Amino acid sequence: MKLFALAVVLLLVAILMIYPLAWTLITSFKTNRELFLDPWGLPTNITFENFNKAIERGNMDTAMLNSLIVSLGSIFLISVIAPMAAYATSRIEFRFRGVVTNLLIAGFFIAPHAVLVPLLVLLRDMGLVDTHLGLILSYVGWNLPFAILFMKAFFVSIPSSLQDSARVDGLSKYAMYWRIMLPLALPTILTVAIIMFIGIWNDFLFAFIFLRSPSNFTVPINLLNFTTGRYGSDYVAQSAAVLISALPTVILYLVFAERIRRGVAFMAFGR
Repeated sequence: MKLFALAVVLLLVAILMIYPLAWTLITSFKTNRELFLDPWGLPTNITFENFNKAIERGNMDTAMLNSLIVSLGSIFLISVIAPMAAYATSRIEFRFRGVVTNLLIAGFFIAPHAVLVPLLVLLRDMGLVDTHLGLILSYVGWNLPFAILFMKAFFVSIPSSLQDSARVDGLSKYAMYWRIMLPLALPTILTVAIIMFIGIWNDFLFAFIFLRSPSNFTVPINLLNFTTGRYGSDYVAQSAAVLISALPTVILYLVFAERIRRGVAFMAFGR
């Protein structure tokens, strides 16, 4: 009985989450007239004009490229820095290691709104406001605590005997990291990269504060600009733009669904 009730609840939750996406998909192939006459009906004449509007007039192609540059740039830096920091603070003994670890992870417990003003001032003084580099550095700094905390859990789980054997074989701390620890950590790094990519791709707050020029807008900001501009009442074109913006993350999830689920389970339960 409990399993049946749980299945019913999960089914209802799945319907609640899938229905908006399905409705948006159907709407994107309609005309505005069809939408107002029959909001929940299927399109009588499927049209792809809405996608042309979103790409050519709504600048979704430029926004997608900007988001790709920012997301991949951020993920690359995080994937290089976080494993080294996690390895050093979990497997190497040095003075004030506990203090350094706590400082690195402390950012995980700070609300993003608390750092917006000082971060904006810092980027302004560096001349990086309204640049992709400034946004990338902001994402790297903001996401590093989570990535380090996640990867520390992996490095701590590696048996000490492996490290002792490598030390007996004459490997230095650096060689041990590059030849043994890093290859072992690659699946964990990939999991973190996927989760980070989805979060950075969909981020609105930092991009809204730090970007000014439409040519630099990422997808979430361009969607806002698209819905409040000349196409503010063109709901079918907006639906097409939303679908285009969600396509990369949906594909990413379909390809790496199992890895993402394992990563979420590891964050929640530590296994």
